[in-house]
Amino acid sequence: MRSLLLSVFLSAALLSCHSSHRADEIYQTLKDGQTKIEVLIDGTPFYPQTSIFKGEIHIFDNLFRINMFDQFEGNVVVAFGGDKWYENKPLKKQVFRDNQVAASVMIGRLIDKQKMKGEGYLMTEGEIRVETLSDEKLVMYIDGKVGKYNMQYTPEKWSQVKCIVVARKPKIILQGVSKQQVYFTEKEN
Repeated sequence: MRSLLLSVFLSAALLSCHSSHRADEIYQTLKDGQTKIEVLIDGTPFYPQTSIFKGEIHIFDNLFRINMFDQFEGNVVVAFGGDKWYENKPLKKQVFRDNQVAASVMIGRLIDKQKMKGEGYLMTEGEIRVETLSDEKLVMYIDGKVGKYNMQYTPEKWSQVKCIVVARKPKIILQGVSKQQVYFTEKEN
């Protein structure tokens, strides 16, 4: 019963997560270098509440990519690009099943360590929105549809996804662009 109540509470919190208040709440719980990624797939939390992610954000003149892992071997990869992708802020990228080069989201986790069996989803349609990007903080929202790897071309088997990504002092690797070109905060929008 307790886990059911926690799950319902987390679901309600994440559904209302597309607010700066929720991002600030999450940010306050993190230590430097930590990232919290809350994912709901069809209203059910995908990662344990205790998941803390670490990884890198790579920023190039034609590509933005995050690759994060949690302590349970969960993995999230978000990538998008294009010529001068960083000019319009907040950053918004549409995801389409048939153009994963322009924008893509991969959400995965290990479900059986002994058999090395995982469960993973690819975003098939929706939007990636970066609200804040700086040395201090990353805030990103993902909203749309995902399909298991073998169901990408079966829209009737797609699931609704809502996600918030909040990082405190993330590891950012810049190449071919300056902080002045790509960094911004929610207040600047």
